[in-house]
Amino acid sequence: RRSSDLAEALMENETLRTLELGYNPIGPKGGALLANAVKFHSKISTLRMGWCKITKEGAWHIADAIKYNQCVTTLDLRGNELGDEGCAALAHSLSLVNENLTSLDLGYNEIKDKGAFALAQAIKNNADGCIASISVNNNYITKFGEVALTEAVELVQELNPDRDLYVQF
Repeated sequence: RRSSDLAEALMENETLRTLELGYNPIGPKGGALLANAVKFHSKISTLRMGWCKITKEGAWHIADAIKYNQCVTTLDLRGNELGDEGCAALAHSLSLVNENLTSLDLGYNEIKDKGAFALAQAIKNNADGCIASISVNNNYITKFGEVALTEAVELVQELNPDRDLYVQF
């Protein structure tokens, strides 16, 4: 109920720019409600949802929202058990459209190489995007995933010498 009340308020929001929900167990359903609110209606530029138990199911909704949202520049999803599937959903959105999001934190999400490969492909597919910082620290990414992400960053920087992109392992 509280997530739906907050989502309803966000749909009418014209002033709030930063929303910190960290450590509130809103779960995948709450994540879906908030994602729907942020999708078209919110003016939120910084959305911090670390350790909210979003899971991969909620990640699909958030990924869909960032395809359309024109305001979110910072998205913090640390510690939400997104795994490779949730990471891949977000990566897919980043590869299609990324005109605003500059910072994405996916630390502590049980992401393995498959998720890292999806992120690397998204970075390559959207070499002109504006993402500047991606954090995947404290996941289960091996050297293979790290190399894929590093090579993607190097390709982007080769294609766009003025662009800064940093991936934190």
